[in-house]
Amino acid sequence: MWLSKRRFLTLLAGLPLAACGFAPVYGPGGAATALHGRIAYRAPETPEGFRLRARLEDRLGRVERGGYLLRIGIETRQEAVVISSDQDVNRYNLPGRATWALYAADALEADSPVAQGAVRTFTAYSAFGSTVATQEAQDDARDRLAVALADLIVTDLIFAAQDLP
Repeated sequence: MWLSKRRFLTLLAGLPLAACGFAPVYGPGGAATALHGRIAYRAPETPEGFRLRARLEDRLGRVERGGYLLRIGIETRQEAVVISSDQDVNRYNLPGRATWALYAADALEADSPVAQGAVRTFTAYSAFGSTVATQEAQDDARDRLAVALADLIVTDLIFAAQDLP
C-alpha cells in the first residue's frame, strides 16, 4: 500500500515538468546528444590543458575534425590560505578560470564564435607533509581543477546548444 502511494506521488510530482516542456538533456534528441562527437578541442599545451581536454573528450566524444572547434584558455594561480605560527604554509587554494569559444568549422576565418563564455572554480590541497606528498597533492589538485572546469564548460555548452546552427 505504501509503495503504491509513493509511486502515485512520484507520478504527480513529474506532471508539472511534462506540462512545461521539460526534456532531458541527455535523452534522445537532447542538447547533449546533439553535441556528442561534433566538437574538436584546442586547449593549452599544459598538464591542466591536457587533463581538461581529456575530460571534455570523455563527456562529449573524441573528434579531430568536427562541425565545431572549441578553443579554451586556462588561467590558474596558487594562494596560501593557512600559515602556521612558524610561517610555514600548510594549505593552498588553486583558483582557476577557463575561457572558451565555440566556432563553426566553416566559419573559422570569420573569427566570430557561435558561443563563448568563461567559468571559474577552485580546489585546494594540503602542504602539511613531506615534499613528495605535497607535490603529489598539488598535482592531484591541478587535475581536479581541470576536471571541474571541463564539467562547467560542458554545462555551458549544453545550454548554448539550443541556439547553435
